[in-house]
Amino acid sequence: MSKAEIQLKGTSSNSEVFAGIVTGQIAGLVMAIVVMLVFILFLNKGPHFPVQVIGSLIIGESALSGFHLSAFLIGLVLHQLGPSLLWGIVYGLLAQKLAINDNRKSVTLGIAVGVISMSGPYVLIPFLMKTIQGTDYWNQQVPIMWDWAAHIIFGASFVLFPIIKNRLFKDN
Repeated sequence: MSKAEIQLKGTSSNSEVFAGIVTGQIAGLVMAIVVMLVFILFLNKGPHFPVQVIGSLIIGESALSGFHLSAFLIGLVLHQLGPSLLWGIVYGLLAQKLAINDNRKSVTLGIAVGVISMSGPYVLIPFLMKTIQGTDYWNQQVPIMWDWAAHIIFGASFVLFPIIKNRLFKDN
């Protein structure tokens, strides 16, 4: 047995939270890809633009002009290590408490978490953007309807939770 396999074996609560984190990372990437497609197909922007908007929290308005590699990379890191990580942990903790073990329950809880995670665009993002940059680039650039759709897709991606948990923790 490898060291990684030994570390992954743990209590049920550890397995729920860790599987929630992994699923949250995948859900965050699914969400990002879907939003990139929306920006290409419906909003006449480049595929990198929504991630660059996230990066504008650090870079500022220059992140919104053309392709900006630094803004894209910063945006991706902020998205994955911020909301995707946070809501993956929340999901894992709730999955533990609610004994989530099938696809129907997983997607139901996931959509609920996705809806609750919309507190970011309504509360946290405007606060951070206005505090750091003086203006809320996110809500200026991302139509709220598409933001809602993206968060529902993020939540629905938690349908993968039982599969990921079973693959990570076969003996638990």
